[in-house]
Parts: sequence; structure tokens; C-alpha cells
Amino acid sequence: MTAELTWGWAIGCTLALLVQAILLVLAAPWFAGLTEWTAARLEGRSALRISARWREIRHQSRRPCLREPAMQAGSIACRAALVLAVLSCALVPVFTVSAPGFVAPGLFLVCCVLVAGMLLLDLPQTLQGGVAAWWGCAHLLADGLVLPVLAPVALLAGTTRSLPVFLAGLHGASPMLDGAPYVLAGVAVFMVVVLAPWGDEAQRRIACLAGPDRALWLLAADCLSLCWVTLAGDLAWAGSLASPALGDTQDWLSACVVGAVLWVGKMLAAAVLLGLSRLVVLTTRRRVRVRLGVIFLFGLLAWQMTWAAAPQPVVLDEGAAAPAVEPQSRQEQGTVHGGLT
Repeated sequence: MTAELTWGWAIGCTLALLVQAILLVLAAPWFAGLTEWTAARLEGRSALRISARWREIRHQSRRPCLREPAMQAGSIACRAALVLAVLSCALVPVFTVSAPGFVAPGLFLVCCVLVAGMLLLDLPQTLQGGVAAWWGCAHLLADGLVLPVLAPVALLAGTTRSLPVFLAGLHGASPMLDGAPYVLAGVAVFMVVVLAPWGDEAQRRIACLAGPDRALWLLAADCLSLCWVTLAGDLAWAGSLASPALGDTQDWLSACVVGAVLWVGKMLAAAVLLGLSRLVVLTTRRRVRVRLGVIFLFGLLAWQMTWAAAPQPVVLDEGAAAPAVEPQSRQEQGTVHGGLT
């Protein structure tokens, strides 16, 4: 059975997007806490609880807001970043794709929203002044270049297709066989989070924020990181997503539950990989260069592999085809003359 865009499917997809956005917003601080806990265990140091991130966000949200007049724009940037982060939570597929015909953005637009949220998170440090402003401008430049280096991945998905339609076409692709180029594309997207600022460098970015502004910044940063990781998992293995076009409502709901369980498994694996990546010590400048270079190279390799595997039109050489046709025509002529004789 193929699901068409009826009122029932439209309402079901809208509710699924609402549940998905709430799920990601609630799970984002837990994912950040799990990543920090894994990194601490791998480094052999004492680790905080996984719920420490949520406790910090709640504690900062209850503190009085002490803000300088120059940081008013930084506070607005934190709120705008949270709005884009919540919007990204609804745009990135988690456990299902939308029904055919449902309005959905393309991969390039989703990446634009994610990068815009990252740029807004860099503004508070840029507005500080002094040395902190210089580092804030460096982060702005590094995050702004993420979108151009993701151009091969955007071309891989196509500029006219929506993201759910693109992922639905990859539903039956094997990650080890015909879906291998899309695994490389997922790795390219995953590198956005792998080499992002963390630890003491991330703490310096929010040193000027306190109270609710700090809580909003932390929650927005966690949501954006989780959206990047989820998007990378979708590209690498789209078969874990449920599709309304492959069954009726009951089958779709069952597939959504299975997709949610598989998403949890992918997030656990991503937390381990992020923890392992933090064992590599790089300076800030080298991390930026490695980050942008690896993203572009993996995306370009994925695009080239997909282009090479695509069926190419067969062009016949007229000069080579003529001798092959001529003997057959002579034989036919001889047959015709023999018959007349």
C-alpha cells in the first residue's frame, strides 16, 4: 500500500514532527552529558553524572540575570539560536520520514538553519571585546565556512528534492554496498561535531554569559550538536527510518517505534566515537583546518563515488557501427537476389 497525502497522513506527520522536536530537545543535554562522561572515562579522570548537563541548565535558568548593556545583543542571539535549534529538531528526520507530498525542506536548507544557529552562538563571545572578540571572530569564520565545504554533500542529495524524499530513496540501500557513498557523506556531516570546540575552549565561549542567557546557550548548543549527529546517522543508514509509503498506519507506527530504538543505538555509538575523538589533542587553528578539510574531502569523495556508480548513457561510434551493419545488409541483399532468381 502506498500512503498518499490525505488529511490523516498530514495530521499524523505533523504530530510526529512535534513529538520528534520535543524528544530531541529533551534528549540533547543527556547526549552532551553522555559524551562528556564517555570522554572522561576514556581519559581516566573522574567523570560527572550524565545528568550533570541538565542540572547545570536548570541551575543557570534560576539564577538572576546579570547582563551588561553591551551584551544585550548577545542575549538576543542566544534566544534566536535556541529558536533555530528547536526548528532544526523538527526538520531533521529521527525515526520516520514524512508522507509523500508533505512539505519538507531540502538538505541544503537544513544545513543552512544549523549553520545559522552555530553562527548565532558565536556572537556573544564576539561582542565581548578584546582578545575574546578576536577568538569569537575566528569561530564565526570557521563555522561560516562549514556550509561551503558541505557543498558536495548538498549536491549529492540534490537541490530540488526534499530531505525526506532523498532519504526514502536510500531506504533499501546497504551501508556496505550501494549505500557506501552515503556513509562517507554521513561521516562528513559527523565531522562538524567531532572537531567542534569543547572543554575549556567551550567554557571560554560562554564566560560572558550568566543566568538564563547561559542556560539558553547551553541548550541551543546541545540541540544543534544532536541534530548534526542525527543527520549524519540518517545519511549513513536511512534504512532505520520508517516510511509511510511502505505500509498502512499500523505498520508505520510499528516502524516508528523500531526507528526510535535504532536511533538510540546510533546515538550511543556516536557518543563513544565523540569520546574517542577527544583523545586527540590539537591546537585551535589546526583543529579548524583539519575540520574543514576532512568535511570537504569526505563529501567530495562521496559525490564522486555516487557519480561513478550512476549509469552512464551509451554512445555508439558511427564509424565502428557501419561495418557491422554492412555485411548483414549484403547478406539480406543476396537472399533477396537468390529468391528472385
